[in-house]
Amino acid sequence: MAYIARRTMAYIARRTAEGLSDRDIVRCLKRRVANAIFALLTQNPTIALPIGPRLRQRRQTRGIVLTEAAKQLDVPYQRLRRLEIGQRADTNLEVAFSAWLDDKTQQINPEQKVACHR
Repeated sequence: MAYIARRTMAYIARRTAEGLSDRDIVRCLKRRVANAIFALLTQNPTIALPIGPRLRQRRQTRGIVLTEAAKQLDVPYQRLRRLEIGQRADTNLEVAFSAWLDDKTQQINPEQKVACHR
């Protein structure tokens, strides 16, 4: 931690010598921090993307209306919509929704289920 403080103090001294005000230096520091965080977020492939948008695509492919899905899952329509567009993270709802879609697919196409197990 002391190394970071020394780097920051050296940066402040250098920028002060260049004639920048304290306010400008703080602005520059904030920008450096924001750039560093952005680089970490965009270069880290281990962050899992929400499955809500994928669930939406599966539902739409099967021709299921969102209100029907919400009714069957016994959740408010808006809650399911927010999950689908990625505004809400709810692992339990994602699992239940995915299982319901799987069930719905098997009910619609039972011959595909048989064909897969041969």
